[in-house]
Amino acid sequence: MAAEIHSRPQSSRPVLLNKIEGHSDGVNAAVLIPKEDGVITVSEDRSIRVWLKRDSGQYWPSIYHTVSSPCSCVSYHHESRRIFIGQDNGAVVEFLISEDFNKMNHVKTYPAHQNRVSDLIFSLESQWVISTGHDKSISWMSTQSGSMLGRHSFGSWASCLQYDNDTQHAFVGDCSGQITLLKLDEQTCSVITTLKGHEGSVGALYWDPVQRWLFSGASDHSVIMWDIGGRQGRTLLLQGHHEKVQALRYLPLTHQLVSCSADGGITVWNMETTREEAPQWLDSDSCQKCGQPFFWNIKQMWDTKTLGLRQHHCRKCGKAICGKCSSKHSTYPIMGFEFQVRMCDDCYDTIKEEDRTPLATFHEGKHNIAYMDMDPSRGLMVTCGSDRVVKIWDMTQMVGSSVAAGFSPR
Repeated sequence: MAAEIHSRPQSSRPVLLNKIEGHSDGVNAAVLIPKEDGVITVSEDRSIRVWLKRDSGQYWPSIYHTVSSPCSCVSYHHESRRIFIGQDNGAVVEFLISEDFNKMNHVKTYPAHQNRVSDLIFSLESQWVISTGHDKSISWMSTQSGSMLGRHSFGSWASCLQYDNDTQHAFVGDCSGQITLLKLDEQTCSVITTLKGHEGSVGALYWDPVQRWLFSGASDHSVIMWDIGGRQGRTLLLQGHHEKVQALRYLPLTHQLVSCSADGGITVWNMETTREEAPQWLDSDSCQKCGQPFFWNIKQMWDTKTLGLRQHHCRKCGKAICGKCSSKHSTYPIMGFEFQVRMCDDCYDTIKEEDRTPLATFHEGKHNIAYMDMDPSRGLMVTCGSDRVVKIWDMTQMVGSSVAAGFSPR
């Protein structure tokens, strides 16, 4: 059952509209049904539920279906009402939901992986279901024949997936912090490149096919925007979370990025402003400001009869510096640093007060967020996580509405 929390007041923060409870284990994914007051959830308790909003304002399950293994992920295609469920046992199960959302019928079971399915996408254009798993692989299968078309293995657990329908390129994030770009064909694939930038497991990916930007969030608490379409290797680092980032959504009409983390943090980034790339950290055996040796520089320590110092880095210029030459901290939002970071004294002195103006807003979901979905046309967001609670939010005052911006959903 679900409790109705609020109607829609005017606010500059996310407004909790409804809270859905009733799962006996963590909810791994929740998807808003387009053009309907409905939500589809899949859970570790092996249930697939379709919740519809009743006249009372509460959400009640119109479909409650259990499968043989915990449900780990979901891909729902609204026009055809086909739903694909990834399971802990490695299988992907396809169902067809009825027009009134009161019944669903089993269509196929795909033997996709040897271990838990971490993410999956249904491509109507390719007639493929593409999935990643904890067996360190990506697989793609024909939804017409149900047969396996191809598989590619990685060195680490494959944790998340995005797919470009036009070019048949797949992006796979893994637990080593890498993102692999592959070109999928009928029975083969080729590795195009590997993107390296995160220092922890990649937990979320989002691909914008218009700008050709890829967004990634990871356990290192950071978000990176990869400008794939620019072909110049441009990346933007965004640091505005205190916990691992597990959900992302870019809104092209309002030029905003929404990211959610495991501690319930919801951050809305302004991506319309001109941003600067964070510098690469430089290597040095001594402080690039005062020249004092770092503690591994035995020769200079012996020659100068001084103790070695710990190495730090200025986040603005990237130079290797000692603690004495980098005693100050500051935010620098234009470079993605919404929280205070270490700066060398010279760079700190160049920062003006207007340079510290935030380019993101921060909000509390007040529950673990493992997954998030949005319907920009209605300004709605749904979040879910290990606390077994699903929350539906009004984001209209935060990100606007694409209907108000002149967009009509198909």
